[in-house]
Amino acid sequence: MAKLRPIKTDEKIAVAIPTKNRPSYLAILLTSLLNQTYTNFMIVINDQSDTQVEHDDAISSLLAVAKNTGREISVTHTEGGWKRHQQAMEAVPKQIEFIIRIDDDMLPDSRLIESMLKPFRFFPDRNLAAVGGCFPSPGSRRANLDVKLTERSYLPDLDDQVWKLQGFYYYNEPEIIEVDSLAGGAICYRRGAVEDAGGWAVEGYSDIAYREESDLCARLASKNYSLMVTTEALAWHLFALAGGARKYVSTPLGTFIVSGKSEIESDGKLFDERIKSVESNRGPALSEPRRYLISDLEKNIYKSSPLRTLKGRTLRAIESKLLRRFRGLYWYFKR
Repeated sequence: MAKLRPIKTDEKIAVAIPTKNRPSYLAILLTSLLNQTYTNFMIVINDQSDTQVEHDDAISSLLAVAKNTGREISVTHTEGGWKRHQQAMEAVPKQIEFIIRIDDDMLPDSRLIESMLKPFRFFPDRNLAAVGGCFPSPGSRRANLDVKLTERSYLPDLDDQVWKLQGFYYYNEPEIIEVDSLAGGAICYRRGAVEDAGGWAVEGYSDIAYREESDLCARLASKNYSLMVTTEALAWHLFALAGGARKYVSTPLGTFIVSGKSEIESDGKLFDERIKSVESNRGPALSEPRRYLISDLEKNIYKSSPLRTLKGRTLRAIESKLLRRFRGLYWYFKR
């Protein structure tokens, strides 16, 4: 495990954006980035579009605004495939340690960067390698985290890559939560930890890179680095149905990935094979991951609690009882 230095007060970071054939979504993302409360960052765009993004009028204007207001911009043009993640990160200047990789169809809150950097400041002595946020879809609703964490399938781990914690809701109370794996969308990585774990990408994954972030998280865990989610960092996942490396379909039941089945299966098989070797090198899994209120951490109160609390179990029981009652009333009046 590499020795990680503490984050500086006004650390210059990079925001790396892979993009392909969806300039309208990229324009939304760039506009949001130009309105961030944390301003000491550069933007690195890895463009795989059929028509280079600089030729789009909206993107060209936004890049000009960014440069005129002192923002450093770098645009590279690469082909698809497993190397694109590696190439996007390698385009970031070597002296930059903290890199946020964000998809081009995300709509960040104005405090996203500020919020993603907070865990690194709160835990300077931890071997913290990466921090993720919450990425609900536009139709998602606010939820009580105490209630949701009582569900056994709510948290991701290396054996069960579920994204309910990060991808289904946004939450009432800003918290930081220890996890075993992170959902893609927007992740703030420490370059030193990633390079120590073998680099950004692994040869063999398809162009849709179905398990790429999971693979990196598994490698970081095998080196005994920590991963955390902060519910304060919010970016809406707009689910662009066209463009990008993956294809989606929108239905009344939600938006689903419909990329080639063979690519998904091959990526899943490769990940399963790799996870076996990673697990053999990994230390003990988190026996009871902890959660921290950000309001406490801001007061220098480092008080943690188990993820599944008595309060949460009680609230979940009350919620279930109320749902049963309302269902009964609904069917009674429908008759």
